[in-house]
Amino acid sequence: MTASADEEVLVTVGETLGSVAGKVVAAAKRTASSLSDEKDRLSTSLGEDKKKISRVATRVRSDARAALKKAKKRTQSAKKSAKKAVKTVKSAARSAKRSVKRTARRLKRR
Repeated sequence: MTASADEEVLVTVGETLGSVAGKVVAAAKRTASSLSDEKDRLSTSLGEDKKKISRVATRVRSDARAALKKAKKRTQSAKKSAKKAVKTVKSAARSAKRSVKRTARRLKRR
């Protein structure tokens, strides 16, 4: 994968996670607003539900950040691995070139 492809993957993952987190928060807000109709009857329960919803939203954001971080690490690792492979191939090519030159010099001396 090229750097631009890696960045594109990260952007796509970020957008997807952000979208999911937004939907969860929106659903939580709708739930909280529908619960506010029953506020008179369940005043103490409503406060607890709002706290739970807040905790869920916080957890979703946290999980999204963790997933982004993990994806970013994996792409960096893949990029590093590709660079290392290229470096190894170049080194082997240089070594072969030196070997050929050395052999050619020996043959000249004969």
